[in-house]
Amino acid sequence: MLLAATAWAARPHYGGVLRIETVGAVRVLDPAIQLTDAGEEAVRARVIPLIFESLVAAAVDGGLRPALATSWEHDDRHVRWRFQLRPSVKLHNGSVLQAPQVAAVLGAREPAWRVGSAGDAVVIETDRPHPDLLWELADTRFAIVVRTGGGDLFGSGPFRIDRMEPRRLVLRSFADHWAGRPFIDSVQIDQGRSLTDQLSSIELGRADLVTIRQTDWRRVAQRGMRTAVSQPIELLAIVFEPHRSGPNDEPVRHIIAASIDRSALATILLQRQGEPAVGLLPSWLSGYAPAFVTDPRPAVSRTAAATVPLERRTFVLRVDASDAVAQEIAARVSVDTREAGVTSIVQAPSGLAPRPDARLVRIKLDATTPDRALSAALTRFGPRVEALAGMGAMAGADTSVGAVLNVERALLEHAVIVPLVHIRELYAVGERVESWSGPVVLGSGAWNLSNVWIRPEPAKPRPRQ
Repeated sequence: MLLAATAWAARPHYGGVLRIETVGAVRVLDPAIQLTDAGEEAVRARVIPLIFESLVAAAVDGGLRPALATSWEHDDRHVRWRFQLRPSVKLHNGSVLQAPQVAAVLGAREPAWRVGSAGDAVVIETDRPHPDLLWELADTRFAIVVRTGGGDLFGSGPFRIDRMEPRRLVLRSFADHWAGRPFIDSVQIDQGRSLTDQLSSIELGRADLVTIRQTDWRRVAQRGMRTAVSQPIELLAIVFEPHRSGPNDEPVRHIIAASIDRSALATILLQRQGEPAVGLLPSWLSGYAPAFVTDPRPAVSRTAAATVPLERRTFVLRVDASDAVAQEIAARVSVDTREAGVTSIVQAPSGLAPRPDARLVRIKLDATTPDRALSAALTRFGPRVEALAGMGAMAGADTSVGAVLNVERALLEHAVIVPLVHIRELYAVGERVESWSGPVVLGSGAWNLSNVWIRPEPAKPRPRQ
């Protein structure tokens, strides 16, 4: 009898509301509109694939899988691509998705492409070889959105927009989704919630999926909470300002870079939820071992700072006042550099403050090919940083792993950018959340909510008459 009850409880159930809390708040869901707020973009990147699908999508194993396209082919030069659309895909307004609609969306997103349709297929022609086109199409920027004359947006994803408020977004499961109806009835995303409030919500049973800090990992584990993690997908790095990026300051920059105990940052401070970063890309994403990025120059001795003019042995490091993890990392960096003879003054202003000498930045990396991931990271650093590092973004047809490695080495040669750690995105998962197939959070950080189901509350015993 016990075995039967256990087996019944393990079967997925339909129904229920999955409650998620986020720091960022989404105000614009249209993937064609570029956002400037990093917090909003982080949440939107998780939400868009639930509503608007692409021709191909991220797979559980980190590769790509068919989505709106069931198959594809290309010519020998990777210039002409043909995608066979999945038949009878329904949009959220009940209509059937047509190939001309898909072609119109893709053509508007990338005017340099020649996009058309042929029956139930979409044909893309590019002006140069495009071997990584599949990875580009998997980006949320190329999600298929059909617009009505009234301005409404419709997709074909497993969830549709039900209600959008300033601090709450509600998605309703789409019964006619081509892969089948999701198990849960709806997803409720409460936005603008601090990480402290989110942790309280999961502990009190008021939320089912929340973001947690790396520094809270041990607390969560000690309380027996369930967790979900991504691959190390974020980079924390020191970036020097223009007035401290010239040749005169290069010796002290190398001293700073060599003095930081990255293993201690990853193991102790981040509680093993990060990895030491000697390069911009983690090895799982780059395809090469960290040892290949390491500069062969000899290690910096503890007396090296004595050769640097006294006025250059101090630098002001600015950190985001709202990022508690980054502030703790900056404090540890200050300890390490002081032992090497360089004084680091941590600055975390909430308003105007004196000009810093360097900044501690957090960059979200894209789970894509190495060349695309590095190019996107450089874009987020900004063109000024690229120029200071003495190297432009990836360009040309050579996107091999060797070419990416050479670009990364060149970027790090003068220590204008000093990588510190790669960190994972961490989530606490409520007790009533189960997953039928695959993890709740993929290695890329994407939410795998189509396979989530809610364990029903046990029936309360009836009072005796």
